[in-house]
Amino acid sequence: MKKQAIVGIVLIVGGVAGLLFVGSWGARHGIPWGWHQGSMMRGFGRHDMFGPGRGPGRGPGRRWGEAQVLPPVAGARTIDVVTTDSSCQPAEVSIKTGEAINIRLVNQGVTPHVLVLPQQRIWLFAPPGQSVTSGVKTDQPGEYTFFCAIPGNRQARMTGRIIVTP
Repeated sequence: MKKQAIVGIVLIVGGVAGLLFVGSWGARHGIPWGWHQGSMMRGFGRHDMFGPGRGPGRGPGRRWGEAQVLPPVAGARTIDVVTTDSSCQPAEVSIKTGEAINIRLVNQGVTPHVLVLPQQRIWLFAPPGQSVTSGVKTDQPGEYTFFCAIPGNRQARMTGRIIVTP
């Protein structure tokens, strides 16, 4: 009985420590402060834990704090960002200033993935085997980074950039 109590306490302490780690992770890795509003894990952002189309924050143009998924742009080029459980391809995308594109996160892994474009405040969540699309338009030339916001994936180089040329 004493062993079970110790194991239970260790599990509870470990769970609390894990939540604290995940909560502080977003702030250290460039996820804007407002994205955590209403989230259980500060800095991580909201995701649809109930599956596509259910739960809060679903639908084109619906906002999660400051993050958003914009409706796809009709007639615009669609760029697939394909994630597995250890990679994100392509690593680089080139567009012209003012060109509207659609970014489609295609999750070919067995775990969920979250594609974040912090400068555009775009946040895409795709469960395993599914995809999600957002329209993107950039009016300023420069480099815009994107990455998978699942803890550990950005450090594992699940990142890329959109290069906007004049």
